[in-house]
Amino acid sequence: MDTLEMLIGRVWLPLRRDSGGSQCPQLPESSTLVLRGLNSGETALIGPLEATADAHGCIELRLSQTEELFGHLGLVEVCRGPGETTGEFEIVPDKMSEESYQTLRSALEHIWSGLIFDPVGVSRLRGKLPSPADLWQAIEKPLREIAAEPRSILSRGEGIKRLESVRRPSELTASVLRASAASAQMAAVSHSHQTAPHAYKSDPHQDTSRVEQVARPGRAGVIIRNVDIPENALVAETLRRLASYARRQPEPEGLEIATRASRALRSHPFVSCRLPRGGVEAARIRTLHDPRYRQVDKVLRLLDRPEAHATEGPGEARLGVKGLIRLYEYWVFLQVLDACRQKYGSPIDPGFDVLGRRTRTGTTSLEIPSGATVSFPSDVHVAFEPQITSSGRGWQQLENVPHPDRGIAQNFINPDVVVLRRSPVPAAVVFDAKYVGRHWVEFEAAKIHARYSRVRSQGKPVVRHVVAAHPHDGIDYMWAGYGSVPMIPGKPTDLSELLP
Repeated sequence: MDTLEMLIGRVWLPLRRDSGGSQCPQLPESSTLVLRGLNSGETALIGPLEATADAHGCIELRLSQTEELFGHLGLVEVCRGPGETTGEFEIVPDKMSEESYQTLRSALEHIWSGLIFDPVGVSRLRGKLPSPADLWQAIEKPLREIAAEPRSILSRGEGIKRLESVRRPSELTASVLRASAASAQMAAVSHSHQTAPHAYKSDPHQDTSRVEQVARPGRAGVIIRNVDIPENALVAETLRRLASYARRQPEPEGLEIATRASRALRSHPFVSCRLPRGGVEAARIRTLHDPRYRQVDKVLRLLDRPEAHATEGPGEARLGVKGLIRLYEYWVFLQVLDACRQKYGSPIDPGFDVLGRRTRTGTTSLEIPSGATVSFPSDVHVAFEPQITSSGRGWQQLENVPHPDRGIAQNFINPDVVVLRRSPVPAAVVFDAKYVGRHWVEFEAAKIHARYSRVRSQGKPVVRHVVAAHPHDGIDYMWAGYGSVPMIPGKPTDLSELLP
C-alpha cells in the first residue's frame, strides 16, 4: 500500500508505524486534519472515527468540529484495513487548551503545596497560611493610602521648562534656549505677516500678539519627587508574592485576589519600583516609622514563609500549554497520594518530602522522578511510574507476566501510578492518566487493562483494578478488573473505594 501523508503547515509528512510519537507528524488540536494517499472512496479508521476519502484520495477534517477527535490529545492510529495500523500522528495542545492548562496548573500547585507543607503531616516543611482574601483585607486600606500619598524623595530628573519659568542655573539648558529662540523667530515671522500692506485679516479684533505669548518649552534638569524608593518597592514585592500565592488557591477566590493584586501592581506608584541590592531587608529598615508600610510588611513576612513561595517546576511547566499531558499525570499522582493520606493516615518518614527539593534561592521545586515512592501505614506504598519487570527485579520485586498475545506483550511496564498494599493480603491498584477525548476513554481503559493487569507478587496475582483517569464528567464505569474514573482539575475526586 502507498504511504499516507499528512499536511503539517505547508509540508506533507508521512505517517509512521510504531514511532512512539518521536517521529510522527504533530498536529495542533485546533488545526484541520488533511490526509492523502488513499484510493478514491476508500474508508480509513482514524482513531474511533471512520472516514471516507474523496475523489482525489484525500480526507479533510476540522478537529474542533469532529466529535470523535475533539478534546483528544496524544497519539492517533490510522488504519486502512481491519487490525492493520498504517501509521500514526500526534494531536498536541495549543491555545484551545490554555484555560484548561491554567486550571490544571493551579490545581497541581494547590494540592502539591497542601501535601508537602502539611501542618500536621510528617513533612519537615510545615505551615499554614491565611487565605488570600484575609491577606488582601489586611493590606487593602494601607494600600489605598500609600497609592494616594506615597513616600518619595527629591531628586534631579528631566522635565519641561519654558525660558520665563527658569529659576535655577541647572534648569537653563541648551534645549530651553533653542526652544525659546525658535518661539521668538516664529513670533517675528507672524508679526511681519500681520503688518504687511496686503495682509489678510480674518478678524479685525484678533489679538495679533497671541503667537508672541506662546513660548515653546524645552528639556531641562528639574527637581522631581521620585517614588522609586525601597519602601514602595517593598509594597510592590508584597503584591507580586500575594498574586502568585493566590493563583495557587481554589477558584474563584484565589483568582479574584490574584487579579486585584496584579491590577494594583500595574498602577502608580508601584509599577516602576524594584527592590534595592539589599533586597527586602534593606527596604524593611526604612518602613519602621510609617504604620502604612509596616502593615504591608507584616503580610510580606507571612508570604516569605517557604510554603507560600511559588513552585519552580516541574520542568514541563515551562513548556506552558504544551506540557498539559505530562502535568495531568503529575496531578493524578498527587490526587492518589491525597486519597491515601485520608484513608491510611500520614505517610511514613520521609513522607511527602520526596516530592520537593529546596533550591538555593529558598524556594521549593516540585520534582517527581520516575520511581518516586511514598509509604503509608498498613504497609501501603504508592509509586509514580515504577518499573516492573518480568524478572521481578524492579519496584517492590513485583513481577510482570507478559501477555499471551505477542502483539501487546511487554517484558517491563511503567504505569503512571501504582498503589500496593502488602499486608495482610497483597493487593494493588493501577491508575493511568489519560488526557483524551470522551470517545477514547473506554478504548484506553481496555487497552491499559491488557497492559498492566498481569502483575504478581511471590507468584500470586495482585492487581485488583486498572483504572483510566480522565478529565470528563459522566464517564465512570467499572467493569470486571478495570474501568475509568473522572479526575477533573478544580473538582473533588473520591478514590476511597478504589484503593486496596
